Amino acid sequence: MNETQVVIPISLGHVMAFLIKGKRSILVDTGVPGSEQKILDALASNGVAPKDIALILITHCHSDHFGSLPVLKKQTGANVAIHQSEAEALTQGVSVAVVPVGILGRIFKFFIMLSGKPNIAGVKPDILIDRELNLEEFGVQGKVIATPGHTAGSVSIILTTGEAMIGDLLMAFGKGAPNYPVFAQDMAQVKNSLKLVMGYKPKKIYASHGGVFDAEVILKKFGL
Repeated sequence: MNETQVVIPISLGHVMAFLIKGKRSILVDTGVPGSEQKILDALASNGVAPKDIALILITHCHSDHFGSLPVLKKQTGANVAIHQSEAEALTQGVSVAVVPVGILGRIFKFFIMLSGKPNIAGVKPDILIDRELNLEEFGVQGKVIATPGHTAGSVSIILTTGEAMIGDLLMAFGKGAPNYPVFAQDMAQVKNSLKLVMGYKPKKIYASHGGVFDAEVILKKFGL
């Protein structure tokens, strides 16, 4: 296990990106359009130059996760990876379906629709993920696994350091407890994917909306 490997959350307002520093560095997600400077500043403050990014991994094709990808792809020259089922949407620069769950999800979707469709240039991914992607060739000890449910092509990152980044598999608001996402194409898959992630026995879980959670909190909350 690489003891020097670290995960650095990058706050972009209501959503997070993550920098994984190992022998090389990986950027997980890129926030909404216009987030590129915040991300570049965060890289610089952690001693990472744009050219040091070995891979940009998109956890799923929603605009708040890939919005600044076109600029960051040019700035870093890094390969881009996404699940194969969402590669075409990323190439076109469009989000896959946002499916609300319950009243809160419907309210959020209403405001998303009011804000209008963001204008994002398409980016053709370099690496298509099926079930797994080993991250060792990118300087990080861990792997990407398919965790569908929020979207069909959602993925999570499992690191040998006992950390996991799960995209929108769970969500929290403010400093609240983790909950199932307010958007999900298949909630049964969300639950199965969460069990899959927890089966790797991570100690710390990073959600894109809501922060960092100890494994014990999730195990207790969801009865796993």
